[in-house]
Amino acid sequence: MLLFSDGNKYVVKWNGVAKKREKEVINEYVAAQLAKLLSLPVPPFELVYIPAEFIDNTPELHSKKYEFCPGCHYACLFIENSSELRKLKPLPSQTEIQNSEILARMLVFDQWINNTDRTMSNVLLERLSDGNFYVHMIDHGKCFLGGYNWSAKTLRKDLKHKTRYQETYQWAFSIIHEEHLTSFVEMIVSLPNESIYEAVQSIPKEWAVTKEESEALYQFLVKQKTHLPTIITYLISQYKGKSKK
Repeated sequence: MLLFSDGNKYVVKWNGVAKKREKEVINEYVAAQLAKLLSLPVPPFELVYIPAEFIDNTPELHSKKYEFCPGCHYACLFIENSSELRKLKPLPSQTEIQNSEILARMLVFDQWINNTDRTMSNVLLERLSDGNFYVHMIDHGKCFLGGYNWSAKTLRKDLKHKTRYQETYQWAFSIIHEEHLTSFVEMIVSLPNESIYEAVQSIPKEWAVTKEESEALYQFLVKQKTHLPTIITYLISQYKGKSKK
């Protein structure tokens, strides 16, 4: 977490810091751009330039495990007075979530981008002045077909639509209604392909995504949204009846 010149604290995800997670920051950025198109509650984010001088003068960034390099990185606003869902006991009910309708949209969005990491740690709940909560969606580094290390080749594979059990989804299904899922499917399906293309093309050149890779990512997202009705029907069948309304 870094304090920037605008007076705000940001959580910075450094591009290229972990070789085993080559595409993590790229995934974060593209997912955030797509979420923004759909008015989903991802924390406000920026592309930030961090100079070598700042790294040299910051002892906390002199790591043997990670190589913090100067350049363009992804930063999202630090949400004050918030907790990961896993830390809240008991889990909040529908009446305690100010934007509970967003949970259905989150589930559908995850299936579109093939986010396999919606754990109880990847939903952030901001405590409001009235004691209720506001949901923020965080951590989209492990998505698309291939996760942290997708390539044009992995993105072109046929995706087997299997939904891994998620405790987060079980909680969400105790709150949402099926029609909320299907209505958001329609919203994503009707999202203009041009908007998806622009989101992918906005990836910073410095992050070295090839033309073949960006084209494959765009084609994956377009193809995946056409399969969403089937995917969500399957998702509902996996969780329906397992949650108490």
